[in-house]
Amino acid sequence: MSYLEDLKSLMNISATPIIEYRGEITQKIILQTLSDLEKTMDKLGEKLKITRKAFNIITECLQNILRYGEKVENEETNPIFIFDQQENRYVIASGNLLDKTRQPKLQMRLDELNAMDWYAVQEAYKEVIKYNLRDRDKTQETEKSRNSAGLGFIEMMRKSEQRFVFSFKEWSENTTYFLLGIAIDKDKDKS
Repeated sequence: MSYLEDLKSLMNISATPIIEYRGEITQKIILQTLSDLEKTMDKLGEKLKITRKAFNIITECLQNILRYGEKVENEETNPIFIFDQQENRYVIASGNLLDKTRQPKLQMRLDELNAMDWYAVQEAYKEVIKYNLRDRDKTQETEKSRNSAGLGFIEMMRKSEQRFVFSFKEWSENTTYFLLGIAIDKDKDKS
């Protein structure tokens, strides 16, 4: 089974998702994806609040691939991005090659976030923002400030108010393929 099929199975993606992309992620691709999303959500008549949540989560997701994804080894390891509409929710799913040494720390962080309630996620967000603002002018990086990817995951969880679904698939001795999914419940926000 390919990574695309693994991701679709992991998140129960429909046969025809709204957006399905497999290939290099660049800033231009991110901007085009966000433009396509805006047009699609307008056509669907979706509430602005839900559109903003999707926009923010997709931005974080694609930026993480751009910043932290490993160089593609062949077509099979191209990054994947899917945006799907399901009965009462939207699903955002992605996959990318990752340096295997980063897997344990990333898995631990995602497990920690999944174990938090909404209040704890809000507090974690405040703490990271406070810490980064306090230390942004220092010349030496600290371990916490270098782990800015954690802020993106916190932000995605804050916006979706849902747990992450994720998986790591071994690719080679040095790399793994990271699959990530998160949902936005359309009925959670009646405003």
